[in-house]
Amino acid sequence: MALNILNLSGVIVEKIEEKVVNPEEVKETSDLQIEKKIQETSAEKEEISPETEPVSEEIPLEVEVITEKVSQETEITSEEVSFENDEVVDEDNFEHMLEESLANIKNLEVGDKVRGEIINITDSYIFVTMGGKRDVYADKDDYLDKKGKLSYEVGQTLTGYVVKCSDTETLIAKSLYAVNLNVLHSAYEEKIPVHGKVQSMTKGGYIIDISGIKAFCPISQIDGRIVIDPKKYMNSEFDFRIIDFKKNGKNIVVSRRKILDEEKELQKKETLSQLNVGDIITGKVTRLTSFGAFVDIGGVDGLLHISQFSWGRVESPSEILNIGDEIKAKIIKLHGEKISLSMKALQENPVETAIKELNEGDIVSCRVVRNLPFGSFVEIRAGVEGLIPISELARGRRINNPSEVVKEGDLLEAQILKIDPEKQKISLSLKALQPDPWDNIDEFINENDIIAGTIENVASFGAFIKLNEGITGLLPNVKMKIAGIKLDKAKIGEEFKVRVVKIDKDARRISLEPTNMPESAVEAKDDWHKYKKQKSKNTHIDEDSPFANL
Repeated sequence: MALNILNLSGVIVEKIEEKVVNPEEVKETSDLQIEKKIQETSAEKEEISPETEPVSEEIPLEVEVITEKVSQETEITSEEVSFENDEVVDEDNFEHMLEESLANIKNLEVGDKVRGEIINITDSYIFVTMGGKRDVYADKDDYLDKKGKLSYEVGQTLTGYVVKCSDTETLIAKSLYAVNLNVLHSAYEEKIPVHGKVQSMTKGGYIIDISGIKAFCPISQIDGRIVIDPKKYMNSEFDFRIIDFKKNGKNIVVSRRKILDEEKELQKKETLSQLNVGDIITGKVTRLTSFGAFVDIGGVDGLLHISQFSWGRVESPSEILNIGDEIKAKIIKLHGEKISLSMKALQENPVETAIKELNEGDIVSCRVVRNLPFGSFVEIRAGVEGLIPISELARGRRINNPSEVVKEGDLLEAQILKIDPEKQKISLSLKALQPDPWDNIDEFINENDIIAGTIENVASFGAFIKLNEGITGLLPNVKMKIAGIKLDKAKIGEEFKVRVVKIDKDARRISLEPTNMPESAVEAKDDWHKYKKQKSKNTHIDEDSPFANL
């Protein structure tokens, strides 16, 4: 009624103004201009006829008639008011009053408790009026009793909770459970996280309570890492992402891991954008493997290889680190999401210190750390290793593998042969500290001696016979053929008698031959060498010489 009366008053004012101002003169002017024009007209009239009698205060006949009409009609509806000229209506004023009228209607939100009169009941829905221009509806099934009957009729009052509210529709339900269920369904569709509490454990996962609604969280989805202790999550509250919503909410599956992975991905991108090679970072050890440790650096995992733990030799990462340890490391390599870390880079290089303190010829104590085909690596100090070449492991012995002389873990003494500061390499020798049997070889071996030795190795050109510790001689294959002897690798380790033919101390070589060599072969060879020696001294050859025709 207020809206209609205000409109009608506007019409009255409009008609009064028409009595004073000529509409044709102010057709396209504003209200302010109209008022100004009225004042100017009044002033002109006063100037033209100053002696004119004062304007009567009596209300004109037309106004009296209209006012009387308004007072007689106590209530006017929008249908009863009609206008002969549409231009007379103030449109801006009308819209403003309409907005105020709509604003008076209560703005509903999901979860609000409302009640209203039932205006219609269909096969599926119940329609309720809330007064004004707002109507709501409810699912009929939600208000059925245990027997499946509806105990409500048109005209009765229905109470419910707002489940869904938009500009076009408002849905209500009998209980807040339906409200929460609808909220969860919206969260599922829009991928909005929901808050829940781990209520109990079940087969394969957990039961989560989300505002009174039960959901299932698989054990693989409760955390972003492998679950070691499932019980530690009990009675804890977390944010979850609904990943499945079936059977109208009777089967809801949630995941905490989805949220953690998304957070980790965002954190990873931010962290990667700030990292550079050479940066010193602080991280937490998340996993240990046989080859190193993985360290969490703000959502990004970096690899700390076992070789980068320390300058010293590390057999297992667990010797130094434990899961959960907080460490400092240096980024030594960065390629995309692959980050290589080093704790060793933050430590002083012991090799540089050792090279400054050690000298060639020094005798040092060391430990064998590994044997390779070309020699043995030994640890001189923590983090300082040197190499004993296979040729420096023993004197006078032919060695096929370092393990014949030393074993990994053996403690021994060795002499430093060479130090290379540029390459940071140290070479050592065991042989240099062993007595040299060649120094006194005359005391136990002489030429033409027949001696029992041990077959040490057999090659295509002959056999190596060990005569004494550190002393080995060669039995040529040619001489074995002359003597009708055949040796192979199956004979290695067996005892074999030989004759010492020649000892060369300078070259450290001993020539051997079988003890059953034919004398003719020996004499012929001796004659040949004797002749060759003579020929180098004399140019004359006797005619009866058997070598005259050679």
